Amino acid sequence: MNLDDLTADELAAIDTVCLEFEECYQTDRPLSVEQAIKLFIEQHRSTPLREHIELLREELLAIETELQWKRHRASQAAESVPTPFQSKTGVPVSPEPVLGFAAPTGPLVGEQPAPEADDPVADADDPVAEANDPVAHSDDRGDSPGGGRPQATQWMTPSSDAGRPPNSGSAAASAESSDTTGGARPSDRSARGESVSAIGPYAIGRILARGGMGIVYRALDTRLDRPVAIKMLGFPHLAPSDPKRIELVERFEREAKAVAALSHPNIVELFDVGMAGDAPYAVMEFLSGLTLAEQLVAGPMSPEQTCQIGMQIAGALATAHASGVIHRDLKPQNVMLVDHHDSGGDSAPRVKLVDFGLSRVSDSAFADADQDTTRTRSGTILGTPGYMAPEQARGESATSAADMFGFGCVLYEVFYGKQAIPGETPADRLAGTLRGEVEYEHGPCEKSKVLCELIAQCLDKDPAKRPTATDVYARLRRFDLSSSIAATSPRTNEPVDRHAAGEGILRRHVLTTLAGGLFGGMLGGLSLGKTSPRMGSIQSIAVLELRDINATPREPAGAEMSLAERGLADGEILASAIVNELSAVDGLTVLPFRPLTAQTPEQFVALGEELGVDAFLTGAFESQTEGQQTYWIVSWQLVSALDGSLLDGKQFVTEQSLAMPGGQFLAQSVVASDIAKQIGRALVTSGQKSDAPDPMAYGCMMKGHAYADADSTKGLKRALSCFEKAHEEDPRLSEPLAAIALASLNLAARTDATESLAHLEKARSSMTKALEKDPHSVDARLAQAMIEWQSLDHFEEAYQIFAELHRKYRYNFQVQHQRGLLLAALGLGEQAIDALRTATKLNPMSMLIKTDKSRVDWFFHYDRRAVVDARRYRDATPESNPSRKLAVGLLIDIYEQQGDFQKAAEQQRMAITPTTSQDYFRLREDTLAEYPYGPFGTTLNRAIFDLRTLPKVDDAMLGTLSESGATMFSLLLAQHPAFFQLRISPAAARYLPSTKNIGRSA
Repeated sequence: MNLDDLTADELAAIDTVCLEFEECYQTDRPLSVEQAIKLFIEQHRSTPLREHIELLREELLAIETELQWKRHRASQAAESVPTPFQSKTGVPVSPEPVLGFAAPTGPLVGEQPAPEADDPVADADDPVAEANDPVAHSDDRGDSPGGGRPQATQWMTPSSDAGRPPNSGSAAASAESSDTTGGARPSDRSARGESVSAIGPYAIGRILARGGMGIVYRALDTRLDRPVAIKMLGFPHLAPSDPKRIELVERFEREAKAVAALSHPNIVELFDVGMAGDAPYAVMEFLSGLTLAEQLVAGPMSPEQTCQIGMQIAGALATAHASGVIHRDLKPQNVMLVDHHDSGGDSAPRVKLVDFGLSRVSDSAFADADQDTTRTRSGTILGTPGYMAPEQARGESATSAADMFGFGCVLYEVFYGKQAIPGETPADRLAGTLRGEVEYEHGPCEKSKVLCELIAQCLDKDPAKRPTATDVYARLRRFDLSSSIAATSPRTNEPVDRHAAGEGILRRHVLTTLAGGLFGGMLGGLSLGKTSPRMGSIQSIAVLELRDINATPREPAGAEMSLAERGLADGEILASAIVNELSAVDGLTVLPFRPLTAQTPEQFVALGEELGVDAFLTGAFESQTEGQQTYWIVSWQLVSALDGSLLDGKQFVTEQSLAMPGGQFLAQSVVASDIAKQIGRALVTSGQKSDAPDPMAYGCMMKGHAYADADSTKGLKRALSCFEKAHEEDPRLSEPLAAIALASLNLAARTDATESLAHLEKARSSMTKALEKDPHSVDARLAQAMIEWQSLDHFEEAYQIFAELHRKYRYNFQVQHQRGLLLAALGLGEQAIDALRTATKLNPMSMLIKTDKSRVDWFFHYDRRAVVDARRYRDATPESNPSRKLAVGLLIDIYEQQGDFQKAAEQQRMAITPTTSQDYFRLREDTLAEYPYGPFGTTLNRAIFDLRTLPKVDDAMLGTLSESGATMFSLLLAQHPAFFQLRISPAAARYLPSTKNIGRSA
């Protein structure tokens, strides 16, 4: 693997670390190569493979060597180089000439090197330029024929001067050397092509290009030791005080800020803007490569290559148009091809759209209310005849639709190998544009009807009928993926029409067959028999962790490991998303996701007996890159918990958006829809709805659901943070708000008074907002019921809400759990026990629910059953699992109430065995924080201790506990044995739950 094999996203990740390495090198705390690699791994946990790290190490070592050499070189020239942070405004420009030649008008970045003999200051005398210019460097060695042009490949023009634009070389150099302008203004000297040595922190090299309004230099950023291209506008025909000149400068600066905000791998990056004297300049990314115009000298490209070129341009335009920036001069000369592949084939080099947007921001972005935007604004560059849209040719204001016409012209030239609107003169091409004269040859259209139709739509005379850049990007993506799938599908004896087969397949959710290397390798010892009749009998499913094929194998975490104790893997977030979607299927019990795994039939059967489910959903996924795009391939299996046999399985391919991290989870939610269909149920997933959530918000929500383990306080806190982030990303949604409310209520139950009150306030606020957005939200209604009785003492209202939820959502474990606690507080013991027993079956992995069931058993005098179950839960849970203390705390509570202080002390492993109750409680006070009686918060746990140790109970404790925000106060006051004396106090009547107005059936 080398850098050319990396995707744009992978290159960006490596470039980020390299840039930070360079920046730190200039400080008093430079990074070592290994420190930078560690930084890369930490920042891109899901990206690095071993090959990536080795490539990065090679790059960093090369950069380190170069920086050491440049530091020595810079120290020698320190007196003549401006200070790095010199002000850009009013910078004096040195008159000493150091420039070589003027390149022709064309792309504003990207060097067109001249022969060494034509350069008065050759690269051999400028090691800084030579080290940073691979093209110029090859010139000096004489490695490339044709005056330094790279060797020909399928992606490069043959080695000749046929593709070299006119007016380059010695003629330009002669014109440059014969110019004598004396003492003209620096800005005017720049406009005429005269030499400058520095602009602020940028040491000027030679001229790269010259146009009617300015000139482009190659320069060195002395702060970062990186090559850059500087475009300087000059107006030698306008005086400094001329209003037109002032307007042009102000417009340049204003609109450059808009362009600088664009961030896309296929748009040349704008680093900086400023003023040199009275001339504005822009500092841009320096590119080395060919223009698309030069490449097209070799002839048209294949449909696959055309698609890949078009996708990159359309993606760049979509980003720009979304920010209100219009290119207005789209043509092959403004498309650079970089990162060439010498291997040939159908893979495309990376595209960079150049000369992008400077002085070309959408008129509407800055139009005043009283301005006539139908007219061309002063200073607007109309475009190039043969590529400009008809409305531009008529002098009308350009919109994003004009860019799409230019895009159609470029793609036409790439696909057909000739100009869409030919003509000997600009006037001929303008006339052809207005007449709409475009010919479509039959031969290329036979190769790809999709591309032919798309190009024709972009070249429509009516702007309203042209597709948007986003639409074009999506259509080309579909075509690219379908072509890739057709090309890589298993070959049969029948010939396959690659293009026809590919264009018929949707890109977004591509369903393939069960066969295939990835999925077939997963099946192992599982057998696929005649199992279809059993599919309809599935009533309960557990989703296991999906294995990441690309990741380094790790030890299974197991049920004893809380997810909150570590970071989430992509396979775990994806499993959480599938659980979330399947939970909406009526009549299907879906266990909450926990990091469980099984591989053999025996393991599936054993886990099925433990969890009490009918089937398991498991599988694997991997990411693959085709060209510039990454895909997720998810292969799922439905496995019987009865005998471990394979019931069903499919494979899905979805596009992973680089601009929307987390979007793959939303795209893969379609898996849940297919699974539901296989077991005879219907499901419309989040990604299939018309009001689909924001992908990033959805990803945050799924992480939150995975973390939201009520057994873990740390997990609830991490989940709350994820839910809040999801709400921030997509405020439209009710689901994050409802989730915030539930997580806050669970945290309020186990924190001290101050924190509990804060959580309750957040829960009330979030619940109210969630119900405003969706009055039928299950989680929001559940939060409302919990708040009614745990905070507001509105027991009847809570009872009615739970009765409604129980009728509609009897398979929701949270509904059954919280309903059971309310029924216990109301004294409806048998109903409470039934509800909690159901909750343990719906979520058999939750220690909290299990111990709550045993606690309610104890409250209603099933002491022996409560102790036996609590011991079983304790012994089945590793000591490393924090939730084990839930069972230990319950046993301590029961043993203390029974007066068996020796057994209570054994649970806490007290160093001294107490002989009296006084000795025990003296030691117990020191262990109360480590071994609380239950998940009641510090206030209520202390109250249980005080009620067992204080000689007299003060009625004032009732008001204190009620006002503390302790959410389980009503339950404990009504049923906990330690609260008996407080409960029978006349003052307790106002705090006790009552069934006076409540029916006996829930």
